[in-house]
Amino acid sequence: MNKILTTLTLIFAFWCSNAQSGEPETYKKTYNDIIFSPGLIVQHETFLEFNVLIGDITVRASDKIPVVGVDGFRIGVETNLRDGHNHTIAPKVGYEFAYTVFALRLSAVNYFQNGNSEFRMLPEVGISVLGWLNLTYGYGIPFNNGHLNNVSNHRVGLSFNLDRRLSDELGTWK
Repeated sequence: MNKILTTLTLIFAFWCSNAQSGEPETYKKTYNDIIFSPGLIVQHETFLEFNVLIGDITVRASDKIPVVGVDGFRIGVETNLRDGHNHTIAPKVGYEFAYTVFALRLSAVNYFQNGNSEFRMLPEVGISVLGWLNLTYGYGIPFNNGHLNNVSNHRVGLSFNLDRRLSDELGTWK
């Protein structure tokens, strides 16, 4: 047993010591910023979302693959902008990670409609265009039945991370 444990420890130690790429970075910039992030959501009906992302903008260029994107906490609201019986509004809070070509997001959303309320956890995964444009698919996991008329569990979202520094860095990749 000791021989196996020693062998596994040595393999792990050698693996960790050789984990560096050896690739010099051309440059790396990280900005802490507040980013306005509007979007469009399709889930049984079309919703608009208005968010603020508080986090980092990172730009790292190398000889092989550039890493450009944003990550941080999001706070916002989504609504279907309807009057009357099916008006829905949903405050939300979450975390987003959108770099180069991948976008991941996890949000907690509480939908309000016609005096009913439904709380959901919302994991989303999708594609990103250098952190600026994100197309995601999400599945809302309800924690109670709020009897909502126009909110589906499945959703597709298109969002934009609008920031002057991010757009300036995106201009350097043309």
